Amino acid sequence: MATAKDVADRAGTSTAVVSYVFNNGPRGVAPSTREKVLLAATELNYRPNALARALSFGKTLSVGLIVPDIANRFFGELARALEEAAAARGNLLLIGDSGLNVERERSHVAAFVERRVDSVVMVSLSDTPDLRPFTDAGIPIAVLHPVDPGQQASSISIDYRAAAQAATAHLIEHGYRSIALLNGPDDSAGSRQHREGFFRAIQAHDRSIDTVELQTEISRAHAAQVALDVLARPSRPRAFYCSTDEQAHGVMFACHRLGLTIPDDVAVTGFDGTEHSAYTYPPLTTVRQPVMEMAERVISLLTGHVELPVHEIAPFELVLRESCGPHGGPDR
Repeated sequence: MATAKDVADRAGTSTAVVSYVFNNGPRGVAPSTREKVLLAATELNYRPNALARALSFGKTLSVGLIVPDIANRFFGELARALEEAAAARGNLLLIGDSGLNVERERSHVAAFVERRVDSVVMVSLSDTPDLRPFTDAGIPIAVLHPVDPGQQASSISIDYRAAAQAATAHLIEHGYRSIALLNGPDDSAGSRQHREGFFRAIQAHDRSIDTVELQTEISRAHAAQVALDVLARPSRPRAFYCSTDEQAHGVMFACHRLGLTIPDDVAVTGFDGTEHSAYTYPPLTTVRQPVMEMAERVISLLTGHVELPVHEIAPFELVLRESCGPHGGPDR
């Protein structure tokens, strides 16, 4: 592998001049000398060490991303959007997949600190993640879900409470008299806000509606297992508000396996607004998060000259599709 010295020898100059050419400074290089260096580099197939160049400026030009489960469609879409936004600013996105494991999440936190990433975007498994390793190391961190304002971290998130309330109110307005909240684990990020929004809608409309709260891992497999049991009972809920699209997909699978029709027997709503939600059968009503806009904004904050931390609320959209049935139907 060719080195800067090899290029300098062939171009008849010094390694310092080679560095000036590939780093665009700090000193100027005569056009004829620059041309000789670039020609020598091409002939030798020389590639400058990007990490060494970045470290010379005190930057690694890398952004870390920690997500609970990259196999979850929402986090895959988020990673793609963040990668595009980071690359547009000359940064590399490094992904840490926690695999729904808290210890692995902590391991990713430690690894990103050790590798000196410039900043981190995080969707934690926990409602109260420990972000001190990043703040102690002086690494800017932004989370994409509700977080305690006391944390020294930026946040960009939709209003989970308002979104949960809107989706639950939509089910109530259909006339459904028994509604299940299919939430994540108690300590999972956003679970508290989903619960509060759900019950705000119940209290605001009709407290006589039967409710049940169910909890599963954020996976369609576990949601399907729990839904198969609940939906097999004579007193099964008439509608489900699910805290993620993945859980909604699990409920829809359970309905199909039990011979229940959506929405005639069971209505279902999701949360996240993944691309796949439009292609279930029937298409899924869901809360859409503005993934592309959030990704662009968070990378802009972390790689720009903005005083951090900042806390911003992004708009959400309740996307109405066939999984809830005709609007304003009779009591059910």
